[in-house]
Amino acid sequence: MKNVFTLAIAACLVLGSALVAEAKDIKKEQDFLNAVAGKKLVDGGTWVLISPDGKISGQTSDKVKFSGAWAWNKRFWCRTLVVGGNQIPQDCQKVTLEGNQVTFTRNKGKGDSGGTYTITN
Repeated sequence: MKNVFTLAIAACLVLGSALVAEAKDIKKEQDFLNAVAGKKLVDGGTWVLISPDGKISGQTSDKVKFSGAWAWNKRFWCRTLVVGGNQIPQDCQKVTLEGNQVTFTRNKGKGDSGGTYTITN
């Protein structure tokens, strides 16, 4: 009986670890396009749409609309934004995908978080 119990625990651990998605840095533009382009990304009341044609649109949790442009540069997603009429300087960010969660890290991965968003469609 003890062997059956041990085997059951081992099976649960193996299956459980297989279901956990591992975070993966997106390093190629095509992988980025496949993962997030054309999909709505949501973080609380904030949403953003990153279009395959290099445009960005969205709205903050305070209902302030923003827009901008993006381009892929080597291993980073580089974007410029206009938020509520204010120009935000370009920032190139590291992009990490884990399941349906995408995280942007400012200053080529060396800065603060640019947010973690749920991919909704």
